[in-house]
Amino acid sequence: MAQVLKFRRGATDTNLLNTSGFHLLDPGWIPKVAVADEGVLPPPLEEVLRVEANYSSQDNLAAALIALNKVRQDAWRYIVDRTEGTPVWFHDKLNSETGERRALTRKISIKELTEPHGVGPEGSMIDAHPHYEIGFEREPYWERTAAVSMPTATPAAGASVVYDYTASPGADVVGEAPARIGRLTVEPTTGSSSLGKLWIGLRSANRHGTLANFANIWECEDGGPVTDAALATDATASPGGGGNTKITVTPGTATWAKRWYMYLATAAGTGNEVDNYGEFLWLLRCKVSSGTWEIQLRWGYSGMDDDDRVPGPIREVSSTSWDYVDGGYCPIPLRSLKAFPTGTLSSNFDMLYVVNIWARRTSGSGTLDLDCVCPVPLDEGWMRAWDFSASESPRQRFEFAESPHGICQGLVASATPSIPEFMPYASDRFRLPIGDGRMIIVYARQTSSVLTDAVRLCLSGNDGTYYPRWYQLRGSE
Repeated sequence: MAQVLKFRRGATDTNLLNTSGFHLLDPGWIPKVAVADEGVLPPPLEEVLRVEANYSSQDNLAAALIALNKVRQDAWRYIVDRTEGTPVWFHDKLNSETGERRALTRKISIKELTEPHGVGPEGSMIDAHPHYEIGFEREPYWERTAAVSMPTATPAAGASVVYDYTASPGADVVGEAPARIGRLTVEPTTGSSSLGKLWIGLRSANRHGTLANFANIWECEDGGPVTDAALATDATASPGGGGNTKITVTPGTATWAKRWYMYLATAAGTGNEVDNYGEFLWLLRCKVSSGTWEIQLRWGYSGMDDDDRVPGPIREVSSTSWDYVDGGYCPIPLRSLKAFPTGTLSSNFDMLYVVNIWARRTSGSGTLDLDCVCPVPLDEGWMRAWDFSASESPRQRFEFAESPHGICQGLVASATPSIPEFMPYASDRFRLPIGDGRMIIVYARQTSSVLTDAVRLCLSGNDGTYYPRWYQLRGSE
């Protein structure tokens, strides 16, 4: 297998191992290696190549330099001009390395090392064999030259769904750094009205153990009703169907009171505590029959006094339709695993990790319905979009992508040409972790959550793609 060392823009290459053009001089080039900081995109790296030009005439040399200087302009234009969509890549591959790899080139500089009218220790301009120093700034990661496709999936409708982006025909994410998402699409399925809010958290087996043991839905009917709260039947509450599916609070006590609690062991099953460790945004699916309520989530352990538990923000609820309320952030477990690792304080201690819902009615005479609590993972990357409208007919979809130099964007696009819709959007480290992983997804319409609404992901082969990344060699991965 041949070595590769070149700049590439589109299908045009500037080869740096060409014995009849530019070629690398001894002692060669020692690549720099990015600093590996957890969850942080490393800064760009500055590299220097010493090359000799080997051309049959000075006019041919001039043509090659003109082409190289155009590549310099193209590289910089891609970084500073948002309308420029074709990047310049730096490609590398060793003799027996199976996979070619590339790094985005941010800028290029050229330094002459040869006296322009004669011969010197740094090559000869007389016979068009001068030496140059090519400096360039590149992104810290090498990545695959072609995208990997994510599988198409239509999870069963639910309050929170799980997308296995490593399922067949895909595979576990390879590489040494989280993979860049080239494209991710989420859209409502046939019969679902629209998509207007979206929360996605990432979770990997390398960091969080057995993924199937993660409890992404804490059903309120499985927990304990407290003050003025009772089990009730509602087919529109998760998981649907018959039987008790929600907690209804009918206050004789309209002031602040604890209305519900649930232990981690109940939600996830005894023995699965470690598989549920992490940092989470907690979403509560709830509604009122009329009037206005205030609610607050609190986290702690069974032996703690109520006032000592970690309080979330107080949220106001007045919608008579099911919807999600942002209950705030809290990790599992509350203790630091640095101070108290599981070898010192057993994970069995966390069986009694508990989530409480406190609530009070502030106006009217209505009741409060509590359906379920959905933790969205944050610690390996997350994305959130809201206040948009993606309809099932005409077909519209939410799209996310990250550029090679870290520019992320989310928008709504149509299957037929139309003006895209831009919406409030936020993300942090939303890149696919190495190995086996899942997306935990909560979705809703703009102002309500309908349990029978469903979404589909990455409907066709190029609707979901990602690029594995490496710090150094790619090898055969």
